[in-house]
Amino acid sequence: MLTRASLQFGFVDNLSVDPKNQVFAIIRSRGTAGPLEQLAAKRKNIHIVVTDIADPKKLEQAAAEVSKVTAGSLDVLILNAGSAGPETSVLPPTAFRGKEEALEKEINENVKNNLISNIYVIHAFLDLVRNGKEKKIVFISSSSGDVEFTRITGIAAVLGYSAAKAGMNVVMTKFGAELAQEGIKTLSMSPGWVDTDAAREVTGEPAVRKFMLDAFHKLDQSVTGPIPVDESVTDMLQVIQNLTEANSGEFVTHHGNHDEWF
Repeated sequence: MLTRASLQFGFVDNLSVDPKNQVFAIIRSRGTAGPLEQLAAKRKNIHIVVTDIADPKKLEQAAAEVSKVTAGSLDVLILNAGSAGPETSVLPPTAFRGKEEALEKEINENVKNNLISNIYVIHAFLDLVRNGKEKKIVFISSSSGDVEFTRITGIAAVLGYSAAKAGMNVVMTKFGAELAQEGIKTLSMSPGWVDTDAAREVTGEPAVRKFMLDAFHKLDQSVTGPIPVDESVTDMLQVIQNLTEANSGEFVTHHGNHDEWF
């Protein structure tokens, strides 16, 4: 579901304010995109494209739709689709002992939704990025995929999600290494702790919120809660704007560095 309290909507809302931008929102279903539909009705530079990011053929069709509007080019590709995975995401690694099927599902579903599908998207839209002016591919990752963040906070859950995000961070660096000679730049970026619907589902309960705050305070004592979507998106777009060949392939925070996670 695409609501106003989502990063996807935040990106579209922010970027479409400038009528010179042509903004493409790639979604699974129009039936759950009410707020986006309302915004697109007001701003004609928003284009809604329905596809399935797990289906390479449908993604090729989506890329063709975009190509018709842009004459075969795309300046910036932002990869923000993903999934928190199965209910077992709350379990730490040792809890999967003797639960091999659950472990495989925990890992495989996350890898499929948060890693492989994103590679499919890059493959489908790469030729358009090649023809773009900025030539940037950006993956919205998570601090959960950072080793030091996990080590210091001591958060042992979200095993598959963290592994998939970390894996995709490496994949983005690989793409950056391969495509550097073409002037294409890649970046993985954590959006911070953001007040999205997805975050509320995880940290909405007082006990869970206290646990998260206690963990986050090991890194930053000033954290009081999640930041608004608009703030996160504004910060990330600034980092994307500053992306150059010099820092292509990095994994950074929404502040553009490696330690300000909040």
